[in-house]
Amino acid sequence: MMRFTITLARDDGVGTAVTHTLDIAVERDSLAPETFGLTLAEAKAIMTELQEAIVADQIAAHEQDARCCPGCGSARGMKGHRPLTCRTVFGTVHAEAVRLRRCACGNDPAAANRASFSPLADLLPERTTPELLYLETRWGSLVSYGLAARMLGDVLPLGKPVAPERVRRHLQAVASRDEATRTTDAGGAWSVCQRELDELPMPDGPAYIGVDGGFVRDRAGSWFEVVAGKSVPGFRRDAPEDEEPRPAKCFAFVQAHDDRPRRRLLDVLASQGYAPNQKLVLMSDGGESVRRLVTQIGPEAEHVLDWFHVTMRLTVLVQMTKGAGPDPGWTERRLAELQRLKWLLWHGHTRHAVEAAEGFAEDAWCLAEEATGEAKVKPNRLRVAAEEFATYLRRNADQIVDYGERHRAGERISTGFVESAINQIVAKRFSKRQSMRWTQPGAHLVLQTRTRVLNGELEEVFRRRWPGFQLSPQAEAEAENCSFA
Repeated sequence: MMRFTITLARDDGVGTAVTHTLDIAVERDSLAPETFGLTLAEAKAIMTELQEAIVADQIAAHEQDARCCPGCGSARGMKGHRPLTCRTVFGTVHAEAVRLRRCACGNDPAAANRASFSPLADLLPERTTPELLYLETRWGSLVSYGLAARMLGDVLPLGKPVAPERVRRHLQAVASRDEATRTTDAGGAWSVCQRELDELPMPDGPAYIGVDGGFVRDRAGSWFEVVAGKSVPGFRRDAPEDEEPRPAKCFAFVQAHDDRPRRRLLDVLASQGYAPNQKLVLMSDGGESVRRLVTQIGPEAEHVLDWFHVTMRLTVLVQMTKGAGPDPGWTERRLAELQRLKWLLWHGHTRHAVEAAEGFAEDAWCLAEEATGEAKVKPNRLRVAAEEFATYLRRNADQIVDYGERHRAGERISTGFVESAINQIVAKRFSKRQSMRWTQPGAHLVLQTRTRVLNGELEEVFRRRWPGFQLSPQAEAEAENCSFA
């Protein structure tokens, strides 16, 4: 058996004094892969004992400094002690916090209107250190609350297990506090006049924003809509050749719960250096809720209907036409019409495309009227799909562009880049292989923390409340790996 001794010394600027000595026994019969170095249990025990020794000196020094009244310089009277428990990354700290009386000078800012106060209790109002809150919030947004609690218990000497409900409560508290600090929706657009726009320098390349929606199951067994998207910044003019491109960022919110969705989108753009005179291309599937979101963003904003969703609907019509036609000749003519409709849309001939879609819907309606009995089922389905597609094109006619020209110019015409974001933001945490059900406020708060983690911004959220909060370089690198490329 080997025995090691760890000596803990405190340097307070005046001198160095040995305060604690930790006698650690590591039992080893012979060196083997399973006994190489420290085991996780041994490391947990060492870190817990080491923290207790450090915290004892920290509390004593803090309470000693608090004894002196800043108003008159005299020592405050001591009223007694009270037990205090605080959870940290390396275990639960149990301390006897001193309670001090308010100074009689009447100029005691720490006591305020209280007859007595506890300096340690005022220092730790949440009874949980920011670093543990950070880990609970980060992992609770990436995986389920139960998995996050088990993971923290496996790798950290927490003393007692972390309950999933505790992870959920802390995550929502952090997200609610961050939401409260955000500015309210100021109308959804930059307030600049044309003179100010003319005075701005030459803008960077066009920025692209892809927006899509998804659905999450609620507690009643129904569904509510979640809107998520991804912002890809444009190229920088006169940027050095070795400069790395600015990263893309994501955003998400519950459509029926969030009262400032447009403000949220503007915050993402502002964090990427977007200027009011810069071109902004907003791409979506043309849904009504998404169409309302992307209106009135900025003077140079353009809404483009996503080509992927257009061709997806056309593909469905093609497959339904093949199975609904009464004879090969009718089917061949209708497929030729759909091929022409696709060509019109690709080249941006909106008016002719809408007329072609309406004509196809009339042909499908006639087919459904002529069919009888069981043969009427497929034509009816084709009629409904064709009418919906014609309505879809009419509503989004002003967002249809010349996709062929843009594609040849190397511009984006599809939100393929946002499909991965939808999968990462919404599906993996809320839908895929998840049997949980959500409330709208709860899902909204998880979406905010999840996007902060994926964007690498969660540490800044904590630093706004605790300015001295700082992760290790390794933890910062791991956090950046979670962000979008």
